[in-house]
Amino acid sequence: MEVKTMARIARVHGSGLSNLKLDQLVLPDPKNNDVKLKVLSTTITGDQLNFINGRRLPGEANHHDVYPLGYEATGIVTEIGPDVDPKWLNQAVTPIGPYDFNRYPSLGDEIIVPADRLVLTPSNLSPEQATILWVPYLTAYALKYLGHISATDRVLIVAGTSSVGLAAIQIAQATGAQVFATTRSREKAQQLKDITGLPEEHIIISSEVNLLDQINSLTAGQGVSLIFDPIGGDTITDLAEVAAPQAMIIEYGVINGLEAPLPVSQLIGKGLTIRGWAVSEVVENPPARKQAVDYILQNVEDGHFSPHVAKTYPLSEVVTAYQDLQINRQVGRIVLKP
Repeated sequence: MEVKTMARIARVHGSGLSNLKLDQLVLPDPKNNDVKLKVLSTTITGDQLNFINGRRLPGEANHHDVYPLGYEATGIVTEIGPDVDPKWLNQAVTPIGPYDFNRYPSLGDEIIVPADRLVLTPSNLSPEQATILWVPYLTAYALKYLGHISATDRVLIVAGTSSVGLAAIQIAQATGAQVFATTRSREKAQQLKDITGLPEEHIIISSEVNLLDQINSLTAGQGVSLIFDPIGGDTITDLAEVAAPQAMIIEYGVINGLEAPLPVSQLIGKGLTIRGWAVSEVVENPPARKQAVDYILQNVEDGHFSPHVAKTYPLSEVVTAYQDLQINRQVGRIVLKP
């Protein structure tokens, strides 16, 4: 006989934070290659906030009235599907996200996740840190996967105070590259310096200085060889100006919108590469995913990678947590505990 569990799952009924509820739902036994987790920690993200507020990207569903949320968590495996290796029972795991949050929502106290995404939680990370390991670091892994980052690179990380920005800085630092990062406020710049150890002059407050002048000054006019940018839009024109000849600009976000000018003169004149990137490119490619996971775990073990938790809320305060995220004063990620 199937045993059914009652779980609290955050769901948005329509759109808007006022319609975000913590619903009590029946959680059935895991099927086939799925497992059930007792959640220790979960997290919220800016793209999910946009989804809640109705700002959905092309291809994202718009036809349901109620959506569950979340695609990152750490927990204990309490039940397994019939096709899952019993070795996973009672293990502390951090599934590799992102995954389909409509099918596998993780913003709850008990959840179902796909077994093929399970990874043992690193022993030297707290559950809160482990929860925010995979998506930020696998996203930032583009610096290696696409950019082939090396110690000779001069790297610009745009929006360095985001969880992905922090991960990218740590990857660049572990490689020995020269790292520059942007942020929009002096308060965040100080926090970024404290967290990463970047020299103060390498943290560019974009609301106060001219990016081209600052990069030219810092690089003796050579520019940067690798750029990692979640902003997009007309920012691409500025980034092309600070790029060195044969530089690569990796675009992984659309904060400034879905359209962008193409800086043709810089693109041709400098021989630039502008490359789009989504974390699914590595997550949904098992051999590439294994290589990336091994790289990240080794650097976690060696102490090079340490996810930064900005603030922790109880799951019961999920709306407050999203309101805090919306203000956008945090450096790193907000996590929730049941």
